[in-house]
Amino acid sequence: MKNVLKDFQAIDNNMIAIGMDYKHYLDSSFNDKKIYEFRDNILYRLRATRLHINILVNLLNSLDQELTDIYSKENGQISMQIYFENRKSDISSLFDSVIFHIVSAFDYVSNLVGFLCIKNQKKIKWTQFAKSVRDQKNELSQTNFSELIDNLDRTFIGRLYDHRSYLIHIGNDNGKSSLLIELMKGKVETKIIVSSTFNKNFSELRELGKDNDLSISFILFWLLNKTTESIIDIQFGLKEYMEKNKKNEIPFMFMKGPNNEVLPVSTNYWSRKK
Repeated sequence: MKNVLKDFQAIDNNMIAIGMDYKHYLDSSFNDKKIYEFRDNILYRLRATRLHINILVNLLNSLDQELTDIYSKENGQISMQIYFENRKSDISSLFDSVIFHIVSAFDYVSNLVGFLCIKNQKKIKWTQFAKSVRDQKNELSQTNFSELIDNLDRTFIGRLYDHRSYLIHIGNDNGKSSLLIELMKGKVETKIIVSSTFNKNFSELRELGKDNDLSISFILFWLLNKTTESIIDIQFGLKEYMEKNKKNEIPFMFMKGPNNEVLPVSTNYWSRKK
């Protein structure tokens, strides 16, 4: 989780830099309070995602011992089966919560883009954002980041929205599970993997899953890594957008570079993934 914390810090720093760059390139009188509201909402959803992942991973790590303890008691096998089914339900619920929080984070990201790049500062959800960059009549299709958004939507974010829709309109998506009892040792071992319904949404997971069962823990960290990576890529897309659409001839505040060139005060804030 150390790298995740660094990614969160990079996202936080980049949001501060976006506020600075908006003043530097586009509008010196701009009040960046709104930018920080978007930042707080995005990071809130990411921290909620991390919290649910931590809870879920801890639950998975302790499950075998919990079931072994139950099995060792009188009539333990029946109690163990009931407990296992309940735990699977808990795992499924927590996994769904991770998806919902990530999707919500990207809605806030698209709201940020709408605020910075649409003339009337319109709020838009991700699905509308993705459609806009593909619509040649829409101003967002002409931005430097339109291809990035289109690719992220087709390969990752749009797929998450599809899965969320599946959960809402069709039902639960439980993965495969097995329970093994070593009778001589009285030890219980479990195996729970993410469902093929989820994995088939992502080409990378389909490829990885050809030869190996993908554990829930692996998928969770894959999701979080892809999410922070995508948000940082979008932030740098906004950085380039503001640089290319400069309106301020003389910025209100600036730094001097090594060759006496004018640099935005955001220069030391921008952060890529570590």
